[in-house]
Amino acid sequence: MAKGFLGRTLEEIRHWMRTDWSLTEVAEHYDHLAQDYDAINESTDAHFRRFTDALRLARLPDQARVLEIFARTGEGMAYFYQQGKVSSAVCVGVSLKMGEICQQQLQEIGLEDFEWIQFSDYTLPLDDDEFDVVLFLETAEHVPRPERLVIELGRVIKPGGTMILSTPNVLWEPVHALAAITKLHHSEGPHRFIRYKRLLAMVEKAGFRVQYAETNVLIPEGPRWLIRLGERLEARMKRYLMPWIGLRRMLICHKL
Repeated sequence: MAKGFLGRTLEEIRHWMRTDWSLTEVAEHYDHLAQDYDAINESTDAHFRRFTDALRLARLPDQARVLEIFARTGEGMAYFYQQGKVSSAVCVGVSLKMGEICQQQLQEIGLEDFEWIQFSDYTLPLDDDEFDVVLFLETAEHVPRPERLVIELGRVIKPGGTMILSTPNVLWEPVHALAAITKLHHSEGPHRFIRYKRLLAMVEKAGFRVQYAETNVLIPEGPRWLIRLGERLEARMKRYLMPWIGLRRMLICHKL
């Protein structure tokens, strides 16, 4: 049953305040969103920028073996494949319904060498030093124990491989909650936005070196003129304000 304004408000407050949850709860949230996820996000410029900014910031090899954590509907892997960056892939997801959509989309664009697996615990059924690239986009905040997952990603990526990690700036938590309450966007579901120092500590502990860091996205959605204005302001404020007020943290990490 659809929730009213009060119900949505209470739900977002619970998400905001909680300190623990299960991966099953995350899977249920994304199962509920599966059929409408791409349509909901189509008008949100910030959504797809996680992929275009990742490609802009990271010097990724062509025809790499790529792992994506929480691949959702497969749109990210599809984009990187179409840019010539993927020869073979593993997509990890929590939602079986989204997994079905992911597999269908990747088959339709011609990516033949891929596998979809469900993420149900912190031990991935993957070999050591298997991947050239790991995509870890807008995901760390949804994992109850992100440090454990990053350690596992450090195991499966090759030495010298690249992990791209993106996650929302904690200062945007009220904006995300308000968007869900007012039905401007979907709820984040079970999550906990992660402070920047904790992000740095977890990737370094897992054996990664942060090669480059950027905080981007000032205007997440709106008319084209407003998006362009936001991009110009981002460029002007890149060094002195964006690290504080930007929506998305992005880390380009290399495995030692």
